[in-house]
Amino acid sequence: MSVPVAEVLARMGLFQGLDADDLAVAEKLVFVNRVAAGDTVCREGDRSDFVCFVVRGRLDILKAQADQDGTAVIAHLNPGDSLGEMALVDRQPRSATVRAAEDTTLVVLTRKGFEQLRRRRPHAAALMMENIALLLCENLRQTSSRLARFMLPLG
Repeated sequence: MSVPVAEVLARMGLFQGLDADDLAVAEKLVFVNRVAAGDTVCREGDRSDFVCFVVRGRLDILKAQADQDGTAVIAHLNPGDSLGEMALVDRQPRSATVRAAEDTTLVVLTRKGFEQLRRRRPHAAALMMENIALLLCENLRQTSSRLARFMLPLG
């Protein structure tokens, strides 16, 4: 990657509010992963504990359809977007499958890396958790609005 990782992190929503020293520590706790178009990043139901930040490329988020034998693309992730935030919070299986729609570069932070950040820079980890909470709230509001379009009116 031609741009320093700390600079990339500074542009990601989950790292908003972290200062240069925090970002320098975080930079040492992440790694870069390249995913070829068509490859799977994670599968619905997998147990994994990492969050990814899209640097370049595009990912598709797929959800299994219980009443059909297939999957539906429910979202696309582009540079600046993240995935797997819930894995740092609840340690539950993945809620969707993520597949590269094109060659993609990701920055990955594992739970172990996050725990190291929490020990070294507790304020930075607290800011990240606050940013995760804000993102999850935003996602829930959008999902509620979409769901309401499919609901039958009362009365």
